[in-house]
Formats: sequence, structure tokens, C-alpha cells
Amino acid sequence: MKALVLHGKNGDYKYEPNWKMPEVQPGWAIVKVAYSGICGSDLPRYASAGSYHHPVILGHEFSGYVHETTSDSNFKTGDRVAVLPIIPCEKCYWCKKGEAFHCDWYQFIGSRNDGGHAEYCAVPESNLFLLPDNIDIAEGSLVEPLLVALNTVRRSGFTPGKSAIVFGAGPIGMLVACWLRVFGATRVVVSDLRQFSLDIAKDCGFDDIYNPFSDSPDGFKDFDYAFEAAGSGKALQTAVDMLKIKGVLTIVGRDVNDTVIPVKTFETLMRKEVTLNGCWGYHIDGEKDFLYQTMKNNLIPSKKLITHKVTIEESAEMIDRIIEKKLDYCKVVLDFTN
Repeated sequence: MKALVLHGKNGDYKYEPNWKMPEVQPGWAIVKVAYSGICGSDLPRYASAGSYHHPVILGHEFSGYVHETTSDSNFKTGDRVAVLPIIPCEKCYWCKKGEAFHCDWYQFIGSRNDGGHAEYCAVPESNLFLLPDNIDIAEGSLVEPLLVALNTVRRSGFTPGKSAIVFGAGPIGMLVACWLRVFGATRVVVSDLRQFSLDIAKDCGFDDIYNPFSDSPDGFKDFDYAFEAAGSGKALQTAVDMLKIKGVLTIVGRDVNDTVIPVKTFETLMRKEVTLNGCWGYHIDGEKDFLYQTMKNNLIPSKKLITHKVTIEESAEMIDRIIEKKLDYCKVVLDFTN
């Protein structure tokens, strides 16, 4: 099969046209990948950090078709599915509480296990999410980011009728903004430094935008909730300033450098009695039906976030461009459908 393979650290990745096919095992299925997203968390692994072992196929945001199952499967060949990447041990304290992302011994498709940057991928059947018939298979590759954004809004404790500002108009930030709209926010502001990203926000129906480079902060204050999805220390500081007293700040973005909070910002956070939440991963327990119906009713225009589709043969060159910051993009997906 064709695959983009990470062979080691420091940029040792390349397109492999004849990589070994995965084999099905009891309780697992082989998915024929249709679309596989390149996540921001993949980039450091490709650029320098490597993964937990090598060689490995990255990619944890993908959709496709059930290709092969075992005889007792709940799925049939050809089913349209998205893949959820966390593989919990199901035995530890956190697994028993239904919080797989805090599992003590988890595996992960696309870092510890081979993932979706290949024509085929082996996954546990319990990690398959059946897509609504009316949803484009490309949009299915955004199911994992959709769940991460949903978990972010849940983690914040957001309630209808409140205002919010989202820093970072990348895929997660935009999906957070979309969920806030679904959840009944009275005002959602999207903030980013990149006009390209703000144009995508407008295309998704968010006309209330804030660009710190060009817009006055007047009129952007006293928010009930703020979400930091940019991975920016400066955005975090601005969020604290723009929140009302006893506002809520939820952080889902992560900088590659140390995040340092100035004393003045720290004091403002304390004086306002801001609630600060960290957020990581997703929770699927109790969310599958809600996510399915949200997608079926087209309440979130996630397909508009896909700005680039490339073939597996073009994938290494595309990742080079992203790492070298030579591309304006929101979500890049590998397209295996042609």
C-alpha cells in the first residue's frame, strides 16, 4: 500500500509506495482511508521530535470505508466511518470513570499505533464512528477535531445566553466557535492575526471578528467566556483582559515555547477571580448520538475548514511547505479517493 512513513527524528519521513498492508485481528477492522487530516500535533513529530517508535505512520484524524472485519463484526464492508484515535486500556481508574484521555496505559492511532496517513489502517471496531448518509466522506475526517472542540466547550461549563471570544481561527478554534453557536451563545467573536483565517471565519458565518494587528480593542471586553486555541502567550494575556469579572478562560492551544504570564496579567486574573480550565483530548461517552445528530442536521459547516486536498504522493512536499511556513491553510487533508 501507499503510505507516508516517519522513519525517525529530524525530518526523516518519506512517501513509501509499497508499504506492508496491516492485518485484521479479532475485534479490529481494516479501514480503507478516504481522507486523513494533518494535525498541528503531527508537525513537530515530522519536523524533529519523531514518535514513540519507528518506523510509524502518523495521522489520527481520518475517515474511510470498512474494508475488512472479523466474522462477528457489527460493521459491514463499505460502511462509511470516521476513526477515533484513543485506545484506552479499559482497566485503570480513569477508564472506569469513562475518561479515556486520562488512561494510564492508552495506545493512540497515529503515534503509538500506525495511523491514517496511508491507504489502509487497522483500528479497533470500538473506535469506529458510523457517519450519517448525508455527510461528505471528507467532512468525516474532522470528527476527531469536532469532538476535541466539543469537549473544550463542555469543559468550560458554557451555558446558553452568554458571550464568548475564541482566540485562534485554526480548525479547533473554529470548531469551538461553531459549537458555541450551536449551544446558544448570544455573541461569538473569533480572533486571529491572519486575515486568511478570519476570512474562513466569515465564510462560516462569523462576522464578529477581532484582528489585534488592525482592530481597536474597544468593544471587545466583558466576555463571559474566553477560549485560547491559538497556542499564544499573548492571546492568553488578552483573554484575561477581555473577560468580565468571574469570567471563564479555557485553554486548548499549546505553544511550542514556554508560556510566561506577566505579573500584571496574573494579578488581573486573580482580581477578576477568573476560572482557568485546561483541556485535552475528547470524551466520547454519551456524545456519539449528539454528534451524529449535529452532523446529520448540518449544524456545523466543518467542510469549509478543509482548504487543501493533496494526494499521498504529494504529502511529504506539502508537509515541508507547512513546516517551513510557506502555506496559508486551515485544514490540509490527504485525499485517497482518486
